[in-house]
Amino acid sequence: MQSIVKMNEELKIRLFYVLSITAIVANTIGFISNAIIYGFTSITIFTLVCAIIMYIAGIMGMYTKNSKLPSVIILVLGNIIEFPVLYLVYGAYYILYMILGIVSTVLFLEEKWQIIGSLFIFFYDGIVIYIKVMYPHLFAGIEINPNLIAILVTYFIAMISIVMMSIILMKHYHLQQDKLSELANQLQEVAHLDPLTHIYNRRYLVEYLNKKKKIENQEFAVALLDIDDFKSINDQYGHIYGDQTLQAFSDCMKKNMDNKGIVTRFGGEEFMLVFDDINHEVIEDTLNKVAEEFALYGKQSKGIELSFSGGVEVFYQEDEIVKLFNRADHKLYYAKHTGKKKIVFDIDV
Repeated sequence: MQSIVKMNEELKIRLFYVLSITAIVANTIGFISNAIIYGFTSITIFTLVCAIIMYIAGIMGMYTKNSKLPSVIILVLGNIIEFPVLYLVYGAYYILYMILGIVSTVLFLEEKWQIIGSLFIFFYDGIVIYIKVMYPHLFAGIEINPNLIAILVTYFIAMISIVMMSIILMKHYHLQQDKLSELANQLQEVAHLDPLTHIYNRRYLVEYLNKKKKIENQEFAVALLDIDDFKSINDQYGHIYGDQTLQAFSDCMKKNMDNKGIVTRFGGEEFMLVFDDINHEVIEDTLNKVAEEFALYGKQSKGIELSFSGGVEVFYQEDEIVKLFNRADHKLYYAKHTGKKKIVFDIDV
């Protein structure tokens, strides 16, 4: 699992690098186009420096585990400082450029918006270059340089390549996410199963009942069962046969419970069945069939008589799980001390 998590993190880092390069390339091409149009002046260099500072702030924000406020402040202040200069030089259209720049770079700080933020910058720069080429009258006093067409073509080729690379990395990333999620589900399932009998354990039982009790007007029954004289079985026939007996008992219960509820190992040789139906006859009939098959296993395997005792208790709304367990355990204790090999539904006082 650690290897998958590590691979998952590596893919995220690679994806971030690709997206960072995307944003930097887009801004660089925008800088180059302005440099070709206006020349390599102090203004164009100034815009490049501001862009670099803002991207560094964005990267810092991505890797900062604590507050991202400083990075956001740098991004916003960078645009505010840059805006008056660009407005005076390039015209009013840069108002929209500044707003979209702030939005996209702030989006870049949040993991789930990285792709949208970076592609947003990329596409916007492309659109601006296209407008400069196709609608030069919008930029008073600007003479279109023929080289700008070549830059536009190169830009869109680079854009397509990087977008495709991002899509491939995202597919790998989501694939690893799915594997990680599947592994987490498997680990959770293992944590809820008893390793010997492969039925639910007590942890799952408690979680299951706590969820079940929250359902309005919910009623169900539990049967706490204990294999009679199990210590003697272990002492006389060995622990291997003892484990086989536990497994056989579990199989008998699973077979006869079918869709009536769940089978769990409560601890040691104790098991708890949860019946969705509180009908006395259904529960009694199920437990009788389990007793018959379990006894048959004892005769066929070792020629001995195997049996169990149990206590059945019903859960009603507003009841507590601990009290439910205690009442079932009390009935089991009563069955054990009044002859064993019986199921107690009610104790006659």
